[in-house]
Amino acid sequence: MLADAKGLVAVISPHLDDAVFSCGDLLAHTANATVVTVCTGLPDDPMRLTDWDRDCGFASASEAMAERLQENRRALAILGCDGQELGLPDSQYVSDWQPHMEPLRQTLIDVLQALQPQRVVMPLGLFHDDHVRVSNTLLSLIEAFPAREWLAYEDIPYRARARLVEERLFEIRARGVYVHRGPAPARSQQKVEAVLAYRSQLAGFGRRPDDLARPEGYWALALNEEAK
Repeated sequence: MLADAKGLVAVISPHLDDAVFSCGDLLAHTANATVVTVCTGLPDDPMRLTDWDRDCGFASASEAMAERLQENRRALAILGCDGQELGLPDSQYVSDWQPHMEPLRQTLIDVLQALQPQRVVMPLGLFHDDHVRVSNTLLSLIEAFPAREWLAYEDIPYRARARLVEERLFEIRARGVYVHRGPAPARSQQKVEAVLAYRSQLAGFGRRPDDLARPEGYWALALNEEAK
């Protein structure tokens, strides 16, 4: 079972909702989990208003991040797991993310060394630039943390886009990483309740994404075929 890890499970989330949307059932069935959220920092201009934040009902980036942090903390409390916030910027707030790439890599190394998780659960890396860069950075760290069990989750709701999962699996295998389908955890009422904590993001989508009704999807990652 996916939830049978004996040590701590670290779920890496690009944004303040991705881990719960994509892994809420897994988190509900895991006794010792920490969600590490990457993009939790404010932009240089906290009064900036992006189209997404406006659609979510906010008047500024500062207001959006303050409420989104609270939504995420409420959701994680429902699931009974801890959270860490890395303070890097959401790509909607910066014109050039390149200067943040090395801080992203080093911060992820630091947090994995500090947490010492038995299992790392990371985004497969679909569609969104933040998801792809977080996924690619973590793929590059598998060799540095060989004693860990690595899983990739299918990013909800982006996995619903035609062929995205298949194309991403091809890219990951081309990097020399073996990928094998893992089992889906049992559905949980806690995930349903935790998803509803993200009121602003559901408002941005216009409704609860249909993809949330499907079982979660996971892929085991390894640098050699014998580790599958």
